[in-house]
Amino acid sequence: MTDSQYDFWSLALKIHELAEVGSQEYKSSSLISEILRSHGFDVKIPYLDIPTAFRAEKKIGTSGPTIAFLAEYDALPGIGHACGHNLIASAAVFSAIESSRKIRNGTIVVIGTPDEEGSGPYSGSKIIMTRKGAFRDIDVVLGSHPGDTWSVGDQSLAVQDFVVTFTGYASHEAGNPEKGRSALNGSILTYEAVNMMRQHVRRDANVVIHAIISEGGKASNVTPERSVLNIGIRSSDTQYLSELISRFKRIVEGCAIASETTYTIEEGPLFLTTKINKQLSNAIRDILISKGIDVPPLEKTLAMIPTGSTDFANVTQVVPALELSYQIAERGTPWHSRLSLEAARSEWARKSLAMVIDTLSEFAKKYAENPSLREKIREDFMSS
Repeated sequence: MTDSQYDFWSLALKIHELAEVGSQEYKSSSLISEILRSHGFDVKIPYLDIPTAFRAEKKIGTSGPTIAFLAEYDALPGIGHACGHNLIASAAVFSAIESSRKIRNGTIVVIGTPDEEGSGPYSGSKIIMTRKGAFRDIDVVLGSHPGDTWSVGDQSLAVQDFVVTFTGYASHEAGNPEKGRSALNGSILTYEAVNMMRQHVRRDANVVIHAIISEGGKASNVTPERSVLNIGIRSSDTQYLSELISRFKRIVEGCAIASETTYTIEEGPLFLTTKINKQLSNAIRDILISKGIDVPPLEKTLAMIPTGSTDFANVTQVVPALELSYQIAERGTPWHSRLSLEAARSEWARKSLAMVIDTLSEFAKKYAENPSLREKIREDFMSS
C-alpha cells in the first residue's frame, strides 16, 4: 500500500502497529507527512527543532481563516496505543483532508505534536510549540481524543512531573553498615511524606499525586548509593498546584537531611488547565446532535470532576481550541489498559473515528464560511 492509498482506518491501524513511544515516532510522523503531501499539503519536518514534529499546510482560495488540526501519535511505553493516539493522528489527518475539500477560502494546517504522554526529551511538545509561537497565525485549533463517552468542553488537571535523584554512600550492609548512607531511604521517606501530605490538601482542588521508585539499588547487601523517585502532582487549580510543588520540594529537602543524602530535582513541563470556549464547544455539539450522537449539555460536562491532563490545555490558553472526546468503549473502561489498547483498533473505534472526521470537517466549513461564528468564538476566548 502506497502512502496515497491510506484511508483513515488503515492509517489508524498502521500507527497502532508501529507503537512508537514519545520523541521516537519517526516512522509514524514520516508516514503521516507523506500522506499529507500526497493530498497537496506543503509539509515541513522536522518542525521547531523537534525531530518527529511537523507542520503541513494547504491554502484554498485567496482569503479566509486558518484552521489547525493537531495530531498525536506517541504510544505508551510497554503497552502501546492504549490511549488511542493512533486514532487522534488519523482524525487530524483526514479531518484536514476533508476540510480542504469542503472549504472555498481558508488555510488548513495539520501540526504533528509528539510525546504527549511524556516519555522522552520532547515531552509535552505542544507546550514547547506554544512557547515558540506555533499558534500565532492560527484562528482556531481542533483536536480529538477517544474515551468511553462523547463530550465537548472537557476540563483537565494541571500537572507537573518531577524526577528526584538521591545520592548516598555505598557500603557492605553487614560488614560496615555504619559507613553507608542509603539513597533508597531518601526516596522511601519522600514517598511516605508525600502520602501524608495528601491528608492536608484542599478537597475542592482535585489534587492527584502519583509516584514510583524507578531505581532503588542493585544488590540487597550493598547500601544503595543512588535512588530515583518519579512523581507527578496534579490539580484543577494551577495556582494551588504551585503551592503543592513548594511543599513537595520542602519534603524532599527534609527527607534528604533525615537520610543524610544529597538530591537533585529535574522538573518536567507544566501542563496547564483547559480554557473552555463555550461558543466553540456548543457549535461542535450541535453538529454531533444533528448526526444522532447523544452528547451531554456543556453545563453538565463542566460540572464533572476533571480526571486527566493534556498539553492540549496549553494551546487553549493562547488560541480558541477544542478537543472533542468520543466513545470507542463501554463506559467505565479503564484507560491506559489492555482493554483500551484493544478498543483503539476495534470496529467501534472505526465507526466513531469516521463520525469525528465528518463532524470536524463540517465545522471547519461552517467556521470558514461564517464570519459571525468566528467572531463569537473569538470574543468568548478574549472574555474568559
